[in-house]
Amino acid sequence: MEADKIPEGKFKRKRQRYFLYLFASLMGIILVIAFFRPSPPDKLKPAKTQEPLALPPALPPDKIHSGQVGKGDTLSSILRSRNLPPAMVEAICQKLNSLINLRKMKPGDSFEVRLTPDGQFLSFFYQTSPIDIYQITAQPSGEWQSRKKEVPVEKYWARISGEISTSLFEAMDALSEHDQLVLDFAGIFASEIDFHSDPKPADRFQIVVEKYYTGNTFVKYGRTLYAAYQSGSKAHQAIFFPGSGKEGGYYNFGGESLRKLFLRSPLQFNRITSGYSKSRRHPILGGYRPHYGIDYAAPKGSPVWAVADGKVSFCGWNGGYGNQVIINHRDGYKSMYGHLSRFAPGIKNGTAVRQKQLIGYVGSTGLSTGPHLDFRLMKNNVFRNPLREISPRASSLRKDQIADFERTKELLLAWMNEFSPEKYRKVADLTSRDLEPLKDDKTKPRRPKPRPGRDRRG
Repeated sequence: MEADKIPEGKFKRKRQRYFLYLFASLMGIILVIAFFRPSPPDKLKPAKTQEPLALPPALPPDKIHSGQVGKGDTLSSILRSRNLPPAMVEAICQKLNSLINLRKMKPGDSFEVRLTPDGQFLSFFYQTSPIDIYQITAQPSGEWQSRKKEVPVEKYWARISGEISTSLFEAMDALSEHDQLVLDFAGIFASEIDFHSDPKPADRFQIVVEKYYTGNTFVKYGRTLYAAYQSGSKAHQAIFFPGSGKEGGYYNFGGESLRKLFLRSPLQFNRITSGYSKSRRHPILGGYRPHYGIDYAAPKGSPVWAVADGKVSFCGWNGGYGNQVIINHRDGYKSMYGHLSRFAPGIKNGTAVRQKQLIGYVGSTGLSTGPHLDFRLMKNNVFRNPLREISPRASSLRKDQIADFERTKELLLAWMNEFSPEKYRKVADLTSRDLEPLKDDKTKPRRPKPRPGRDRRG
């Protein structure tokens, strides 16, 4: 039995080896598990620091030279002041001159030159009004192309009404309307109302006029279609009727022409400084002498127009009258215009003139103490008082025109009498090219005009 016992020392060694094998096995298992264990999710991994991507360098911007024309500027002087190459300046001027007359540049016109970063020409824009925009562009081929830009335009009918407190100008100004509308309105009634002396407080007026807009920007007035002026119990009304003529005319509701043989005044908006008199103290020669005319004070250079159709019988220097124009009219009438500073182009002996045609400009030539117009009227070589002379009307509408005139009148009155706050009615979509035949100085408003929508709500 004792031979079968395992020695104690040997047993301990055997047990140590057993634990060693067990420990090694466990460590091996742990290493295997650790090796084959799945990787932790990316969100638990520390973020790797990445170098920022290198962006391409930004292209340098185009060079832009812009501004407005000042008094005395020329296009060449403006561009040279921007240090543009002389050859480029000359080329721009030549191209633009093929579109507009550079001698008629006006202060306030705007321009823009666009160049590449290295100074090569890209484009040039020149604007004289909201619809008059001229552009020159460099083509890929290197050729320069010049043209007038076509601008979209909307045509509206506009209703305008107001009351006079001091003058027609101030009443229109309070409605944010331009001076041109005042002149057009006064011109319609030029044979019946002197809008400097006749208007009184509380007089009222109504107008339907064509207005043109591009976007929110007022462009110009068109034709005044209807005009009315109420002074106390006296009412004046006018409807525009094109008829068969090129220009048409204004007629009262009975179809009678508002155009008379003579205008009420040879000047727009003036004041009378000396009236018709058989005995007036002469301001230069002294003593009392007859004054068979009307003196209209006005700034030097104010336009003077013919009061009626006729033919110039005298144009030149006439002693104390200074520069004078005399026009012969029908029915033995003759009108005389003295102290002019100069004559209008084309006015000379034998020239046929139309009513309201420009014949000269106010001055102070001859025996005169200051700028004014000496206006006289004769019939059969006898002086007449221009303010009292009864002027016959022009011809009325023909019978075959009455039906068309009535339809025109009813269309306007129907819209005017609508119970609606709408002050604008859109009547056409046009472009700036359509307005070319209507071109005049009305395309230069003195202040920005409200958008039609705002006017409607006003």
